[in-house]
Amino acid sequence: MRIVTGAEGNWRILRILDADPGQQKALAELGFGADLVRRYPPGTRYFDRAVANLRQNLDEIVRQRIAGTPPGWAGPLEDLLRRAGQARVPVAVVGSAALAARGVDVRPGDIDVITTMDGVDALADSYQESLVMPVATVPGFGKWSRAFSGGIRVEWLGNPARPLESPWPLAASAWSIASPFEAIRWENRILCVPPLEVQRRAEVHRGRPDRAAAIDEYLQSRVREQQA
Repeated sequence: MRIVTGAEGNWRILRILDADPGQQKALAELGFGADLVRRYPPGTRYFDRAVANLRQNLDEIVRQRIAGTPPGWAGPLEDLLRRAGQARVPVAVVGSAALAARGVDVRPGDIDVITTMDGVDALADSYQESLVMPVATVPGFGKWSRAFSGGIRVEWLGNPARPLESPWPLAASAWSIASPFEAIRWENRILCVPPLEVQRRAEVHRGRPDRAAAIDEYLQSRVREQQA
């Protein structure tokens, strides 16, 4: 695979070439779209640095997406929490890392967190050395960025803080740092995570019965522990 950059009107573009069909599918799932192009407005922060880092790591990122075999997640999560603490920005851990932190038997393919709008920029500042996607605002999704750190994708999303006025939506893009996350203990830290029943509904909605089954087994094990 090759990465080329250029201009399209006033937009800076990042294009991936020479991907085989399996790689194209993985890249689309990673947010590059069917045309394998991402477009950024002028002045996008860390564009050149992120492109340079992506060139070094693209093959491994795509390989992991295809094979589902990233390395351990706990160290990179601890590193992210340390960085967030140093930058004094709040984060809530979501996705498979939130399940794994609870003790659900899943293997995270990446680490996802929700933060504030300013938090997105602060984490990008902290992850400059491993940033692989510049900070971007995607309509209908939010402001986000991605690093490849500790051998795993680390992604953070920010939206304007807003409390939920109805049952939890399934899409994380509808959440904000003000959403009513639950507090759990992990590695001598307190993490904010989504309610487990919300994550189970989301996994069913996304067609991941194995993850829903892992959540069910975790809940059943908790009941057995309480009855013992």
